Amino acid sequence: MSNLLIIDNKITQFLSYIFPHNIFFDYFFSFFSLKGSSILIWILVILIAVILEERKNPGISRRDKKFIILFSLSFLFTAFLTDIVLKNIFQRHRPFTTIYNHFQLFSTFSCPLDFSFPSAHAATAFASATVLTFFDKKRRWFYYLVAILISYSRIYLGCHYFLDVVGGGIIGYLISRLITRTKLFNNL
Repeated sequence: MSNLLIIDNKITQFLSYIFPHNIFFDYFFSFFSLKGSSILIWILVILIAVILEERKNPGISRRDKKFIILFSLSFLFTAFLTDIVLKNIFQRHRPFTTIYNHFQLFSTFSCPLDFSFPSAHAATAFASATVLTFFDKKRRWFYYLVAILISYSRIYLGCHYFLDVVGGGIIGYLISRLITRTKLFNNL
C-alpha cells in the first residue's frame, strides 16, 4: 500500500504543476472549488441548461421535476457518503498538510481541514455531470468538462491527492448511474 501512496504523491505533485501557480490560475481554480461550495457551480450550470431548454420548450414539465428530484438525491447522497462516511473511515490527510510546497499558504485558506479521501468535490461533480447527461446527452462534454475542472482544481490547490479525486469521481458517477437507473423513479 505504501508504494501506491508514493506513486499517488508523485502523480499529484506532477499534476499540480501542469499550470503555473500564479494569481490568474490560483483564482481560476479557486472559482471551480468555491471553497467547498461546488453546488453553486452546478446551480449555475443548471440555470444555463434550463435557459437553453426553456427557449425550446416553455414551462415546467414532468421531466423537469424528475430531473430536480434525481439531481438532488444524487448530489445529497454522494455528498453524505463521501464527506460524512468514507472520509471518516479512510482518514487520509490532505496533501497541503503533508507535502510542503509553494502553494501551501494558498491551500490553507482554500482547503478544509478534514480528511482527504475521497474527494467530495470530485464525487459531487461527477454525480452532477452524470445526472445532467442522463437528461441532456447533447451537452455531456460540457458537463464532464466542468466536473474535470472542479476535480483538477482540488489537485492544483493542494486539497487532494490524485487518487482522492479519481476515487471521488468514480463514486459520484456510480451513485448517479444507480439512482438514474432505479425503477422507483420511472413513474415520476
